[in-house]
Amino acid sequence: MADFNELKGKFLNTLGTVAGKTRDYAEKAADKAKDVARIAKLNMELSAEKDTIEKAYLEIGKLYYETRKNAPDGFFVQLCDEITLANENIARILSELDELKSSLGAKGGDIEVEFTEVTCDKTDDTTVTEEDFAKESPSEEDFAKEGSDGEDIPEKPME
Repeated sequence: MADFNELKGKFLNTLGTVAGKTRDYAEKAADKAKDVARIAKLNMELSAEKDTIEKAYLEIGKLYYETRKNAPDGFFVQLCDEITLANENIARILSELDELKSSLGAKGGDIEVEFTEVTCDKTDDTTVTEEDFAKESPSEEDFAKEGSDGEDIPEKPME
């Protein structure tokens, strides 16, 4: 019986060790999951702060342009000129769009299409039969064979 109790003790000891290690791994995995979640949260906060800075820079630029567009300093001359030209182009494009829209409205916005009847003057009494049609129909050789990508497929394989 001593051997059985000894084996039972070793087994329970081993089982306790395995359970302890499993618990340790689970705790480490939970810690890693918390770290990953914290990293994701910090990255979102970082992006939000960068967006705040970007919006402030844009606002500063707009304010500078509005206050100094007639007399910019140094490097800002070229940038202010680019903005002024772009604003002039936008005004021109908007004007052209308004003209086109108003001309469409003046025409009622309807598109009129006129169809005419097409007739064929028949000078003789011949009728076309299936045999005549087959003679005049193109054969398979008349068409280029194409692959799925639209490329011509060569008749003979390349060597």
